[in-house]
Amino acid sequence: MGKNKTRPADYRPLLQLYLRKNAEGGALLSPADIRTSADELTRRECVVLVHGFNNTDSEASEAYLGFRTREKEIFSPADPQTFEHLFADAFWPGDADWWSFFDRADFLIYPAAVHTAVRAARELANALWRMPNLETVDFIGHSLGSRVVLETLLLLRARAMPRIRRVALMAAAVPSEMLEPRGRFYDLLIALQGDGSTIDILHSKADTVLHYAFPPGQSLAGGREASERALGRFGPSPLMPGYRANVSEREIGGAAHGDYWGHSKTASSRVATEEAGRFLRLGEFKREIGTVRVTGSSAAEIKARELGVTRTIGEIGY
Repeated sequence: MGKNKTRPADYRPLLQLYLRKNAEGGALLSPADIRTSADELTRRECVVLVHGFNNTDSEASEAYLGFRTREKEIFSPADPQTFEHLFADAFWPGDADWWSFFDRADFLIYPAAVHTAVRAARELANALWRMPNLETVDFIGHSLGSRVVLETLLLLRARAMPRIRRVALMAAAVPSEMLEPRGRFYDLLIALQGDGSTIDILHSKADTVLHYAFPPGQSLAGGREASERALGRFGPSPLMPGYRANVSEREIGGAAHGDYWGHSKTASSRVATEEAGRFLRLGEFKREIGTVRVTGSSAAEIKARELGVTRTIGEIGY
């Protein structure tokens, strides 16, 4: 992918769940750094964005900005700032920190990144639990970020809050077998169906990354990871709980692996982001974006310290 660069100038997220020690490569940050203001921390709902494998900080930022830009183009929100209050951007270290032409060999760390994705879920769940008023959460994950999302859902269901409402998985680098009988997420899907949660799976047979790189990468990850069937290539199977009930799908014709977030200018990219936005109901501009205001800056600062928020918007050095 290349060395990390400066984030796009227009990328100004209000809430980041930062799980990485370095902007490129490096280890998981534990506990996660919640980069926000005390007011944003008290949201009642949010949409968590989770990038995929082999994304540096700046590459993930570009993808997240592309998603926002495309969704605003499609849905034309009356108040773009209120629209921004929906999102919580997650950053996790699913990439290598090699330099120069060795960046092209980042795929060699994919087997290790699979296990990093599992560990990242613990930090992401803990970060969400640190948001004291969070009642409902939606997720949108791409590639190996979809694995982070599913692992996070396993953990979140151990508590009553937050409730899981909608989950969009794009080009998911997840073995389909894990969502079928005796699979790792089979019982989770049964539980989510009972909870009334909905899942949308965006997939493409034209995804050459999932076609050629996913099978050997999963095999090298060891254990029960081996798979020839990426969920993001073949879509859901009838063996999945909730198939064609609370689990929907959309084949994105001609979509390459990187065509989902919206920063790609292809026709497939627009179809994918529009599908994800409609599923997440981003077009409902009058939807209540719940926050509980903390009166007074000193009270806000105290609350932030109590909840482990280490930086506010004005202190982020990007």
